[in-house]
Amino acid sequence: MSAPRIVLLGLCATLAACAAKKPPAVQKAALGASNIEYRDYALVRGSICGVEPRKLAGELTATTQFLEQFVTQTAEVSKPESPQHAEQLTVLRDGAKVLAPIADAHRKNLAVLRECKFSRSAPFPELTKQGTAAVDGAKARLEEAPAILAAADQRATEAKWQEESAAREAAAKQTWCTAKTAVGSGDLYFARQDADGTTRWLFCDGITVEATSGAEPTLSIPDAIKARERRRIQASRYLEAAKSYPAEEIDKPGAAKGTASEE
Repeated sequence: MSAPRIVLLGLCATLAACAAKKPPAVQKAALGASNIEYRDYALVRGSICGVEPRKLAGELTATTQFLEQFVTQTAEVSKPESPQHAEQLTVLRDGAKVLAPIADAHRKNLAVLRECKFSRSAPFPELTKQGTAAVDGAKARLEEAPAILAAADQRATEAKWQEESAAREAAAKQTWCTAKTAVGSGDLYFARQDADGTTRWLFCDGITVEATSGAEPTLSIPDAIKARERRRIQASRYLEAAKSYPAEEIDKPGAAKGTASEE
């Protein structure tokens, strides 16, 4: 084999090796006002070791801080009573869409970093420790996200229903009751079943029949009704009215639209 041919083959091998070490493409993501650029160095084995150490340290630090910020900004997300709950819920919802691949790439980068000679020199041991903790924290929060978001959505749905149900109750009272309704009339105008299964039948004179899930209905008489008026109240009339009220007309979460369409 001639010398020029050997040199050419050696040059091709060198170029091929260099090409194989080319870092993978930069990926971008955003979470709120924060942006991140990162690479998954595990896609090209050995490529991480060819990056200038100071530049690599900056990349790893930025990703670690991005994940830490997510964990900090969702610290109270599981507490609906927190003043920051709505804001943190938004961060969690957005983070659930974009953070998983970033956390996975960062974990892999920290793992392949061990193949580099400079990985045992400062600041990389500390960066690895902090990065691993940030990944663990972010992944833990992401695992909690589906349950937290589902519960928040359920609360929002129930709150919306409560508001709309109150409006339907007011409209029904205006339609079926008069200002001079006598105590003991037994005129039923609205029924509601709450999320906990408690059902209340509301009467124009202020009396209520209430039944918790699986229990017999009971009569509830407001303290404002005077003793002489109470004599006109026949419990059986109210209980029977509640019993005969169509079940499909009872206002309950998730049933309002279906009832309206059936009508």
